[in-house]
Amino acid sequence: MTPTDQLLALSKSYCDLRGISERTASGIIFRDSRTIVRVKAGGSLTLKSFERAINWFRENWPDNAEWPAGVDRQPLPTRAKRKEAANA
Repeated sequence: MTPTDQLLALSKSYCDLRGISERTASGIIFRDSRTIVRVKAGGSLTLKSFERAINWFRENWPDNAEWPAGVDRQPLPTRAKRKEAANA
């Protein structure tokens, strides 16, 4: 599963669980209601935006909900954590 596929699987599952639209989720995560729709249509994201979205889903996933198959649940290192590790 590609990173884009993982993001879209998380988005679809989360929206289905919460009963919200992908535009609503996109607005919450990216502060832009069109981002997920754009990615779905073949658009791209910066690595920073992708990491923020994946980590947001991990932090906000409903406790009683199953995590989508094929999507790693380990948090992605943020830019600050990568920089910190490089300086250690």
